Amino acid sequence: MADLRTRRRLEAAGLAVVLAIAAVLRLWRLDDNGFGTEYYAAGVRSMLQGGWLFFYNAFDPAGFISLDKPPVAFWIQTGLASLLGFTGWTIHLPQALAGVASVALLHRLVRRPFGVAAGLTAALLLAVTPIAVAIDRSNNADSWLVFFLLLATVLASRGRGLSFVLAMVLLGIAFNVKMLAALVCGPALVAGYLAAAPFDWRRHLFWLSSGAAALIVVGLSWATAFDLTPRDHRPYAGSSTGNSMLELIVAHNGLERFVRPEPPPRAQTRTPPPAPRYEAYEDIPAGALRLAHPMLAGQFAWALPLALLGAVLAWRRRRASVVLWGTWALAYGIVYSAAGGIFHLYYLATLAPPLAALAAIGGIELWRRGSRYLALGLALTALWQVYLVGMTLGWDATWIGFPAVGLLAAAAVLWREKRPPALIGGVALLVLPVAWAASAIFSPGNLTLPSASLPRWLGLDDGRGPILSRNYRALTDDPRLRTFLLEHRGKARFLVATPDALLAAPIIVRTGEPAMAFGGFLGNDPVMSVEAFAKRVENGDVRFVVLGTARRSRGFETWVRAHGVPVDPALWRSLPAEPHRSIVLYDLKPPR
Repeated sequence: MADLRTRRRLEAAGLAVVLAIAAVLRLWRLDDNGFGTEYYAAGVRSMLQGGWLFFYNAFDPAGFISLDKPPVAFWIQTGLASLLGFTGWTIHLPQALAGVASVALLHRLVRRPFGVAAGLTAALLLAVTPIAVAIDRSNNADSWLVFFLLLATVLASRGRGLSFVLAMVLLGIAFNVKMLAALVCGPALVAGYLAAAPFDWRRHLFWLSSGAAALIVVGLSWATAFDLTPRDHRPYAGSSTGNSMLELIVAHNGLERFVRPEPPPRAQTRTPPPAPRYEAYEDIPAGALRLAHPMLAGQFAWALPLALLGAVLAWRRRRASVVLWGTWALAYGIVYSAAGGIFHLYYLATLAPPLAALAAIGGIELWRRGSRYLALGLALTALWQVYLVGMTLGWDATWIGFPAVGLLAAAAVLWREKRPPALIGGVALLVLPVAWAASAIFSPGNLTLPSASLPRWLGLDDGRGPILSRNYRALTDDPRLRTFLLEHRGKARFLVATPDALLAAPIIVRTGEPAMAFGGFLGNDPVMSVEAFAKRVENGDVRFVVLGTARRSRGFETWVRAHGVPVDPALWRSLPAEPHRSIVLYDLKPPR
């Protein structure tokens, strides 16, 4: 009994250390990220101003247009901000806490079938996975997606019918975090339930049908309520062409992730000089080996050889767990390998839990089989990590030295001795992923599109282009511009109108006043016609318009330039001018 208490205390201490590591990586210098993705932060600032705005996931305080994601993650951020106040830290804190909670959930999921050591190892690997750290330090929704998927996995893996239905309810909530991105995990939950449950097809059919019904009801409840509301009584559905949240699920947050629309060809009279790369998406071709690209694999797959060995070696002993984690990893891996449309590195956060679980299982299974098996696993992992760091930092990088020497030395000792010096290899295995994870703290890059990149932290070119590798302050984030607008707004309902939400967001975040993004997120949503906008101006709803360098809003710029007067920049601009980026403020006050 005393030995059992001692083991439990040691396990509790070990878990506390792992959770502390996870918390430090996610909370340290979190204030440095400001408001992160200001588009989402503007939505939270708006939703704090009323229940109607809260329910409809409004982007702006006037309820002109909605965010282009489901509301659950932003409801959570709004709830915490209402308690602690609206700051950059309070809207980032929920995701950091969700990340730490996900580490604890993974520990429980792996510990039950594979033991204490495997559970702690899986939790530690997830805690230091670079992309998990990066996304948990942002105000994007993916941290909550992973949390709800893991919570659903806890229930589905019990192999009980009612627990499976509740897992589908949680999957429906996850759907209202990130839409179709959540459903990719559905096959893993079904496979985990079937593998853990006693064989009985009639009962399976009943519970699977019940689970599907629960998923449909919970998953589509909010979008259906949104679309059934008369259009004049709710915001426009952001990033849709037909003002429909159900369309948003299928199109922008569905098909557009797989097929990137090609720009129309332009007539060329001569070969133009090479243009600078300003990629907004990851420029890594879709294909079977896409996720093996060092930039992508470096986000989540530092222990990939151990994960593959875990899936193979644990198959006979713990088939249900291997089926669950293997199906999860395979489903998302196939989707991300085929996604030729909108694709960002932070999507890979959904691959972090299954890879961490399988790698921990692999390490324990190798340990059980003897020192030579563990030596082989460590050596393979060492070579894989050397490949990743060599391809990203260069083959002369000193970072290759310690992990490679440590892992290979541990493997050599294991090969010769019966006593496994696993601590040496384990510590060496963590050096590079921790370094990549720390880059998200000290060099976060583009805060809207979180990623980890040690080359970026070291000041090297990581090959992703300037948009993805650095953070840009919006030109409308100008205190003098805000002061000018507040002083000269008059009785206009909107403080300013802009072609896209990226220009409107900083003004909403810092003033809490309505700003009209008449072209939606990127400026190409058919939210309103030029004639309808002119009517708004005539009614006194809009006086000032900010135009940027983009030309996406279908004639709005032409109308504004024809009917407005440019305001002298000396009256409102305090930020220095930048090459390739500029804004102009127009006054549309009708003549008396």
